[in-house]
Amino acid sequence: MGILQLYPPNEFFEAAGMKEFRQGQFCWIPTPHIDPVPRILDVERSGPEEHEEVSFIIRNANRPKDFHTRDRTLPIKYLNLRSHEELLLQRAKKRPGIILASEIDKFPELDKLLKQKGKKHLQDEAIFVIPGYNIEKESGGTGFPLEMVARIRCLLYRQFFYFPLKTPHFTEGIARFDRIQVIVGRDHSAINPVEVALSKDVFSLFFAMFLYCISGEESQELKDIRDIVKDAFPEEL
Repeated sequence: MGILQLYPPNEFFEAAGMKEFRQGQFCWIPTPHIDPVPRILDVERSGPEEHEEVSFIIRNANRPKDFHTRDRTLPIKYLNLRSHEELLLQRAKKRPGIILASEIDKFPELDKLLKQKGKKHLQDEAIFVIPGYNIEKESGGTGFPLEMVARIRCLLYRQFFYFPLKTPHFTEGIARFDRIQVIVGRDHSAINPVEVALSKDVFSLFFAMFLYCISGEESQELKDIRDIVKDAFPEEL
């Protein structure tokens, strides 16, 4: 049982407004697959007179001149690549996510200045989200192996956090602190909140685990909780 000993499914969640974007709220986000070696789409114009037709190759971004100044005297329409930039290539999947934070500091009196300088992005709205991943079935398939899930439920992994099924919004899964994402703005294509959030107590534990993951420092309260749920871990696993 692990964490569900302390917070059974009927106490794990609480209702949230669709437009709240608050801490602990679940949402759906496109989540990229992270390659150990980044891949790029190496593009160039098909010909000097062509602005929209391009030729390209997909390759690993491990050449010495990648991300360094290159000759881009023939710009490609819609791309606007600078001389030291590349097009990263990643596959992605829509996944459930948990909002970690949705408020940052902004100074409205600087908006006009940043707009004049073409630097509005320096005060872009940012939402920090922890994506969730599937758990494999007993028959196998994709997702976290059940042997790992047993340990995650008992808070033995600092970088993972279990959440149970919440019909009809999402199935049970594993939130991965080691895959934290930043969403810019609130466009529906980038982030789609649902009417469910972690309860206050569960979010406090979730946040404490996140801090432990990134700092290695464990609060006494978190240590006490982890000691309790560790006792539920079956020794035969």
